[in-house]
Amino acid sequence: MTEIISKHYFCEHQMGFLAWIQKQFGIPMPIANEDGQVSVAPNEERFKILRIQPTPNPDAFQFILNGKVIGAGTKTFDSPDDAGDDPMAQAVFEIFGTQSIFVKENFVTVTKSDVVGWHTIMEKIGTTLEATLQFYAQGDEAENANTVGDKDVHPVLEDFNKDDFFYYDEHKKIEVVNALLDIAIRPALANDGGGINLLSVEDKTIKVHYQGACGSCPSSTTGTLQYIEQFLKEAIHSEVEVQAS
Repeated sequence: MTEIISKHYFCEHQMGFLAWIQKQFGIPMPIANEDGQVSVAPNEERFKILRIQPTPNPDAFQFILNGKVIGAGTKTFDSPDDAGDDPMAQAVFEIFGTQSIFVKENFVTVTKSDVVGWHTIMEKIGTTLEATLQFYAQGDEAENANTVGDKDVHPVLEDFNKDDFFYYDEHKKIEVVNALLDIAIRPALANDGGGINLLSVEDKTIKVHYQGACGSCPSSTTGTLQYIEQFLKEAIHSEVEVQAS
């Protein structure tokens, strides 16, 4: 579904990140020292970028890391104000053109403004992530029972009856919608470098917020939103409406 740009970072017999940038975008870059060897930071525990993967949004790329970067949930930085004291977010937002940062599982999705081209910031983002990214034990937007485990049915949905949905309290409605998003929507969005956060369930209106690559992708407000709404109509009730912000 999505074309994958693969590379092994700083490995023998494989093209390094800077060499990949030079080949892909035609930008000359120093990639070796006098001995012909690429300099690598001595800290072996530092995260390394294994590959860079495009998303359906041309302004967003996934940077796939060599290990899990967050223990649970997700982290979203929609602006420099969201960075707080986070070293990685602060550093990436210092790169002109960075619009948002999304952290999930073993990848970081960076979305840029359309005022800059990827050839001007791709290498900077990659080296900045490797220099500043640290493991997050818990995301700011912890997902609701995202891991179903060995069960075929999400635990929250085991006793769910769609005819009772509008009689549930707000907390129960949010649990059910989150569970439905977990099993049918979030995995697909994650594959494309994005995610979706449930904001509220008010009567028959479900409000969501796109994360990562989905945030500024044109299809998110059209085809993707229509698909999500149609799915929830079938799973919950034909009168539900989904709004994205």
